[in-house]
Amino acid sequence: MRRFTSPLEPSIGVRHYLLGLVGILIGVYFLGGSLMRILVLANLPAGETLDSLTNVQSLFSKNEFFSLNMIPFALGVLTIVFCSRLIFKRSFKTFLTARPRFDFARFFFSFGLWSILMLVSFFINFIDFNHHLIWNFQCEHFFYLLLLAVILVPIQTGFEEILFRGFLLQLVGKVTQKGIYLILINGILFCALHLMNPEIATLGIPAVVYYIVSGIFTSFIAVMDDGIELSWGFHLANNLFGIIIVTNNWQVIQTDALFMDVSPPAFGWDIYVTMFLFYPLMILVFWLVYRWKNWNKVLL
Repeated sequence: MRRFTSPLEPSIGVRHYLLGLVGILIGVYFLGGSLMRILVLANLPAGETLDSLTNVQSLFSKNEFFSLNMIPFALGVLTIVFCSRLIFKRSFKTFLTARPRFDFARFFFSFGLWSILMLVSFFINFIDFNHHLIWNFQCEHFFYLLLLAVILVPIQTGFEEILFRGFLLQLVGKVTQKGIYLILINGILFCALHLMNPEIATLGIPAVVYYIVSGIFTSFIAVMDDGIELSWGFHLANNLFGIIIVTNNWQVIQTDALFMDVSPPAFGWDIYVTMFLFYPLMILVFWLVYRWKNWNKVLL
């Protein structure tokens, strides 16, 4: 197994990763959650209490609520940086890639490839079902959203990729040297993080399957490519599309995107195309471009 998924430092053991995981949870849930709570309390109307509040989002504009939800991710990244120095005594880069430096060419290639595939899917969907897509452009809100998204979404997706495809992938790599086990376990853990998202309650088991398959896909390309550049670029393009281009009224965060999808919550054909056509197609492209070799050695 290569250095990215199983660090060479023999002194770094499972206990270091578990201690780091505790630190990350404190940063995300305690510090991030406390800061969000303070901001919510500061915006409560006179005479209102947090217990009597039924809808936190009503206290903020969509852009403000979007920014509020990004706070834990920013603190999560800072916590991982802190843990890399204090606990692991090594560079933060070792949670990103095994290459001498982060490969931005890989990152932007993956970002661009997935953006193109999503736009193709969106265009087909718009032609066939345009009565479900409503033009939602609001100049006074959209450009503010665009600025926030460009700054904050790389942090949000970066934290998830560093945590799952970097930190946790290396932790599991301390227990098993089989890449296939790393990939499957990581995909399940990625789904577990999103079980509280409203789309899980709305769509049920199909949404769970989608998160697991997406987690397996991103873990696979991280293991094969020995870094998170490709998975992070994909993840960033995916989330930016759902924040800037198309939104709906039942996903975890609603924004002032260009289009509003008013169709009833459903697991549409585009999701199946994503899982069973686009994901394999991206793996094929990455394999051809980056000349992945020794599949059996890496996976088994």
